[in-house]
Amino acid sequence: MSDDLTLLFELYEGTPRQGPGSVETTRRALALLPDALRVERVLDLGCGTGGSTLVLAEETRAHVTAVDIHPPFLATLRARAEERAIADHISTVAGDMADTAGLGDGFDLIWAEGSAYSIGFENALRRWRPLLRPGGCLVVTELVWFVAEPAERARAFFAAESPDMGDEATRVEHARRAGYEPIDSFRLPADDWHAYYAGVEGPLREAIARRGELEIYAGMRLEREIYEAHGEDYGYVCLVLQVGPD
Repeated sequence: MSDDLTLLFELYEGTPRQGPGSVETTRRALALLPDALRVERVLDLGCGTGGSTLVLAEETRAHVTAVDIHPPFLATLRARAEERAIADHISTVAGDMADTAGLGDGFDLIWAEGSAYSIGFENALRRWRPLLRPGGCLVVTELVWFVAEPAERARAFFAAESPDMGDEATRVEHARRAGYEPIDSFRLPADDWHAYYAGVEGPLREAIARRGELEIYAGMRLEREIYEAHGEDYGYVCLVLQVGPD
């Protein structure tokens, strides 16, 4: 694990969420699932401290297997699940979401809010599809361009941070090529971004005070500045995808 990634994980241990999202957004995506879909087994990949996991367990009453590479995130998730009396509905697995060999298959629903990018969107779609049962669904949020000509400052930033970033139509086409049928989609609201940045502000300030002004922290502040200036040019899209019945 790189030093920068270690520092990010350390910082995110103290944040409510590890990326843009909200309880409302998770519920909205759940509401778009096909009415006929039976949801008894859910796989939450890149779950972090459980911002989505807890909602999935409470709303579906299914068993949720929550996977993340950083064990302290999972410890926080388990503690939160205990507090909300839903621990029996959640199992945690410390592991890389790209290594699916030990996760099993036959899941009714796979959930991946803001995590697919870390192993490449198309790679994630291919690796995760065999984990779904026939007729199962994947819900994934992915960073995309909303406009054909984004601001140069935003384009330059994401050329380094997310070099294969595409637009919504391209990501939908990638899903089709990987064997999914798009069911619905929506853009995450700006409030999800504002809440994420507000949640990371205190831990970031504490990290800088403890470790000094490191490049990784400066990059996080720059990311927020770019979003505040050019957030209309890009954002997350939530895709609700389904595999065929056989």
